[in-house]
Amino acid sequence: MDRQAEVEHLAQSDRHIATAEQHITKQRLLLDNLRAEGHDTKVAEEMLTGFEHNLKTLREHRAIIVKTIEQIDEGLA
Repeated sequence: MDRQAEVEHLAQSDRHIATAEQHITKQRLLLDNLRAEGHDTKVAEEMLTGFEHNLKTLREHRAIIVKTIEQIDEGLA
């Protein structure tokens, strides 16, 4: 395993998580506006659920990367 490659994967993972969090924030604002205007929110709610699921998956993947880096470091000690 290449530690540097894993560190790069971690940085990329962090960027993906930040982007996903931004999408969720925007989607929640959109939902609030739709509700305030009396619109149907079913599709927007489903999208928010999908975004939240993706964020959970991204965080799980990040944890795997961190664990891999820790294992590499333990092997170097």
